[in-house]
Order: sequence, then C-alpha cells, then structure tokens
Amino acid sequence: MKVIAVSVFILFVLIFLGYFLGKKEVIHKDSIPDFSNLVLKVTLPVTVFCSIVDQQGGTGLKSCWQIFPAMIILYALSLLITFLAIKLFRVKKEDQGVWLFTGMLANNGFMGLPLALSVFGSEGMFVMALANVVLNVILFSLGVKVLTIHYNVKQKISLRQMLFNNINIAVVIGFIFLLINIPVPSFVDQLLTYIANITSGLSMIVVGLSLSRLAFREVFTDRTMFGLAAVRLAVIPLVTVLILRILPIHLDPMINSILIMNAALPAASTQSMITEQYGTNTAAAGRAVFMTTLFSIASVPLIMMLAV
Repeated sequence: MKVIAVSVFILFVLIFLGYFLGKKEVIHKDSIPDFSNLVLKVTLPVTVFCSIVDQQGGTGLKSCWQIFPAMIILYALSLLITFLAIKLFRVKKEDQGVWLFTGMLANNGFMGLPLALSVFGSEGMFVMALANVVLNVILFSLGVKVLTIHYNVKQKISLRQMLFNNINIAVVIGFIFLLINIPVPSFVDQLLTYIANITSGLSMIVVGLSLSRLAFREVFTDRTMFGLAAVRLAVIPLVTVLILRILPIHLDPMINSILIMNAALPAASTQSMITEQYGTNTAAAGRAVFMTTLFSIASVPLIMMLAV
C-alpha cells in the first residue's frame, strides 16, 4: 500500500510541476500540443512496446484474453451509473454529454499507463496497454457521440482514429515480437529504454500543462461538478471493487488490479480536444478534467489501498 501511495504522490507532484510551469509561462501554452504529441506519438508507444516484449513467459500474456470483455463490461457499468447520476442531479442537457464521457472513460492513456508502470511494473503496463486498445475504440466512437449529444453536430466516426493510432500499433508490433520470440538487438533495446524512461515524468507534466490553461477559480463555479467528481472517483471505483469481490469468476490478480485502477482514474483529458474540435461544451469538459484530476490525488491511493 505504501508503494502505491508513494508512486501516486510522485506522479501528482509532477502534474503540479507542469501546472506551475504552464501558469508561470516557463513553458508557453502554444508548446503544450507539441509536448502532448511527443508523448502520445513517440514516448508512450515505445514504452508500451517495451512493456510487451518484456513479458516473455509472464502471466500477463496468459491471461490477456480476460481484459477485453472485462473492460467492455466496466465501461457499460460506468455508463449506467453515470446515467442514473444525471437523473439524480438533474444535469442540464448541454452538460449531459460531458457527464457521460467523464463517467465512462478514464485517463488511462496519459495517467493510467505511467501509473501502472510505476506501481505494477512492466506487466501492469502491458495489461493497461491492452485495456487502452478497448478505450481507443470506444473513445472515438461512443465517446464522440455522447460529447455531441444535444448539439447540432454532424460528426463522422473515423475507423482510422479508432484503430490505427500509435499506441495500438505499438501493441500489435509488440505482440508480433513476443509471439514469434524476435530478439531485440541490445543497442536498440538500450535506445528504446532511454526513450521509454521519459514517459512517466513527461506525461504527468503534460497533464499539468494542459490544466494550467484553465482559470483555477472558474473550475469551482459549477457545483454540479463536485457530484460528477464523486461519481467518477468514488462511486464507480467502489462499485467496481464490490462487484469484483462478489463475482464467482476469479480474474487474474493483475487484471483485477488494473480494472480497479482504471475505474479509479480521473476523466480522460481527450474530451477537451474533442469538444474543441466539434465546438461543443469545452468549458464543462475542462472543468471535469481539472476537478477529477485534482481530487484524484487523494482518491486514487485510497481506492487502490482498499482494493489490495
């Protein structure tokens, strides 16, 4: 439990470092998309690839078939809980899409992957990468749909965005190397390791930089966001823990831990980019990301300690 708390604390210190650097314009806001692309398109895929090829004979490969249906069930459960919360809190129509997206999809790209690596090592990173494949498909299909609900937007779902992104490609290539047992030359392995080691710290700093674009006081003007944060960070993970404990089916312990971690993570920061792209509720999306990320500093360690 101490390892989890320390890992989460270190990562969130890096988030606040990014927030501070952004607010003080040590790193200019115009540079944030470039840093984001560096993580998503280069360092994170390399880290995912390295985590997979390191699984020679690991339990992650033997039980990876469990993660896909388990993640789909988790997203369906999260969506149902959030829908009920919308009715309970009488959320305005224009905010309902942000609520559904926030409740359903967690930030397991920027935060989940490095956090899984820090807490569970390469095997945890491997399983979280598989979970991220499911997330990417849902994010660019149902995720886009809910963020444009109640808005006059004629959006098209891109199959290429759903499947052919750098992280998913890294998963496929990693599996090819793993299954065929292709050796990675030592100098290439050393180079990739150098790149992969950048990911955890840089991805957290990028999250902080993204949050620095929001005015801190404005985040707390919408009181219903406290309800949304409670649903995302407390209700959904606690229900997930309860269901996993009472189910007669016993999942692999690593799968079990990654499911709980995924349920406990804050809102996916991707929603801010999607709402900007389609001209929908960007303000509510930014508040949801900021508030859930802020409160997750305390909630993620507590949930993970409870689950262990």
